[in-house]
Amino acid sequence: MVCADEMLKNARPRPTSDGVTQIDTYGTGAMAGDGGGENTQGNGKQTRVQSLPAPLSRLVVEQAPFGLVLVDDAGRVRWANAGFRALLELDEEELMGRPVDGLIRYSGFLHDRHDEWVALEEGWEPARLAADPQDDGHLVLVSATPVEREQGDRLRLLSVIDPGESSAALEPGAWQRLPVRLPNVWLFEDRLEHALERADRTEGCVGLIMLRLDGHAALRETLGAAAFEALAGRVEQRLARTLRREDSLVKLRPGCWGVLIEPPLTPGGLQATVMRCLEAMEPPFRQETHPTLLTLSAGVAIYPEDGELPSQLLSSAETALERAGPSGHAFFDEALRHHLDAQLAFRQRLQDALLNPEAHFRLLYQPLIALDSGRCLGLEALLRWHHPTLGPLLPADFLPVVNELGEQVRLDRWVIATVIAQHAAWQAEGSPLAELDVAVNVDDDLLDQAVFDRRPLDLFLRQQGLERGWLSLELGQQGLIEHAASQTHLLRRLERLGVGLVANDIGAAPLDLPRLSTLPISRIKLNPRMIDSLERGGVLEALLRCFQALGVEVVLIGIETLAQLEAARALGVSLGQGNLLGTPQAPADLAGWWEARPTTA
Repeated sequence: MVCADEMLKNARPRPTSDGVTQIDTYGTGAMAGDGGGENTQGNGKQTRVQSLPAPLSRLVVEQAPFGLVLVDDAGRVRWANAGFRALLELDEEELMGRPVDGLIRYSGFLHDRHDEWVALEEGWEPARLAADPQDDGHLVLVSATPVEREQGDRLRLLSVIDPGESSAALEPGAWQRLPVRLPNVWLFEDRLEHALERADRTEGCVGLIMLRLDGHAALRETLGAAAFEALAGRVEQRLARTLRREDSLVKLRPGCWGVLIEPPLTPGGLQATVMRCLEAMEPPFRQETHPTLLTLSAGVAIYPEDGELPSQLLSSAETALERAGPSGHAFFDEALRHHLDAQLAFRQRLQDALLNPEAHFRLLYQPLIALDSGRCLGLEALLRWHHPTLGPLLPADFLPVVNELGEQVRLDRWVIATVIAQHAAWQAEGSPLAELDVAVNVDDDLLDQAVFDRRPLDLFLRQQGLERGWLSLELGQQGLIEHAASQTHLLRRLERLGVGLVANDIGAAPLDLPRLSTLPISRIKLNPRMIDSLERGGVLEALLRCFQALGVEVVLIGIETLAQLEAARALGVSLGQGNLLGTPQAPADLAGWWEARPTTA
C-alpha cells in the first residue's frame, strides 16, 4: 500500500481540455474520477483534488496563502510551508533547525509562561519577521497553537500573516474583525519611527516605556476574560490620566502597554514619569466583591543609546522589563539606572532637608576686604548643606536640584531670616561684627511676588524685623534686568528700606551696561573667571573704569594667591573676596578671626 505522504509527493497536475487542472493523487498517471473529487476556484482556474484526507490536508497546508511553521520544544523550526518560506525568501534546508526567535522577533508570547504551552489569549499578535538578525524586518501577525504529540513532546504551530502583502489572507474589511489593539500597534510603531526622525533633526532623545500588569495571567484566570479586560481598561485609563497629552499610550498585548515619550526629555524626567505610572496603581481598584490592589512593572529604553531602530528600541524596553521585577522598574542601561537611583535618593534627601532647614543647612560667613587698606568691610553669607553621607556640600552641588523642586524662594527666605536673626544676636552681644554689612546671594524669583506665598519681599523683610542699612541682596545681572520693568515699585521700596542691590556674576554672560546702569545697584561682583584676565588687563581695566564712572563699587572674588592680589590692586579693584583674604567661617569662629585679623593685607 502506498502511504498518503508518498502519494502527495508523486502527485502531478494535468491540464484538461475544459481548462480544469486535475491532480493525480495516485501517482499512476490515471485521471481521478469526478465522483470522488472536489473543485476549488482560484484566479479563474479550477483545481480538482482527490478527497483522500492525508493528501488533501498536505496540499491545503502547502498552498495556504499565509505562513505556517512548526516549532519544537527547544524553539527550533521543524517544518515550514511554502507560504512561510516565501515570506522569508528561504528554502527548506536553510530554515530547518533554525531558532524561531531569530526569525520572528519582539514576540514575547513565543516564550513559555510558567512552563505551560497555552494558546494565545487574543488570537493574533504583532511581531517582526526577518531572515537576517541584522535586518529590521517587517511587521506581521502571528498566532500560536500548541500541538501535543503521542510521543509526549510538545510542538507549537505558528501561523504568520503579512497584512501588507497577503490580500488573500486579509480581504477588505478584515481589520474590523481583528482586535482593535492590533492596528494601534502599527500606529504606535509608526509614531515611534517618526519620533526618532524628529529626534535626529533636533539631536534629542526619545523615551520608550513598557508597562506590564504584575500577575496578569493569574488575574485573567481568576476573574475571567471579560472581567479582566474591563479591569485592564481601568488601568489604561489611570495611565492615560497620568501621562501628558503628547505622550502615546497603546496596549501591546494582554496586560502590557507601551508609552512613547517624545522630546524634550531627560533620563531623570523619564524616571519621574515611570514612577508616576507605578504610583497611579496605589489606590485600590473597586471590584464587585472586594477592592483589588494592582501593581505594574516597567522597562525603559532611550533612543539613540539603547537602539537606533523602532524594533531595537522595543526589544531593549522588553529586555529591561524582564529585569524589573514586580512593582519595579529598570533601564536597559543598568549604569544609567544606578545613576538615576542615586539622583532620586539625593532628591529625596534634599526634599527632607528643605522641610526642616534648621537641622540640615548651615551658614558660613566670608569676609569682604578693602584691597587698599586690608580692612574688613563686610561679610557674605554662604549656604552649606550637610548631607548625611556626602558631608558638607557647596551650593553648586544642590541648588540646581532645589530649583527643579521649585523650592528656591522658600530656601532663600530661610537664609535671609537666619542672617537677620544672626545680626540681631551680634547686636545683643555688642559684637563689632554687627557693624559689618552682610550680603546674601539669592535667586531672581525672590523679586516676583506672584511666587511662593504672594508676600512682597519688602513686607517679608519688615516682618523679620530688618533694621535699615546693613543687608545687601546679590542677584544675577540678567535676572535684575528682566525684573526691573515689572518690579520697579518693589525695587524702590527695597531702596527706601535700606537694602542694597548687588549685580552678581558679571563676566559670566555678555554685559548689558546701558540697562545695568539704570538699576539702583550699589555694587557689582566679578565672576571668578575674571581672575584669569588680571595679568592681561585690557578689557578688565576698561570695565573697571566704566563702573567707577557710574559710582559702583567692584568686588573681585576668588583671590587665592599673592600674585592675584597684587594684580587686582594694580588695576584699581577696590574690594576683594577669597581664601587668601579670609575663609568662610561659622559665626562662632568668626569672632576669633576678627580679633586676630591683620589690619593690612
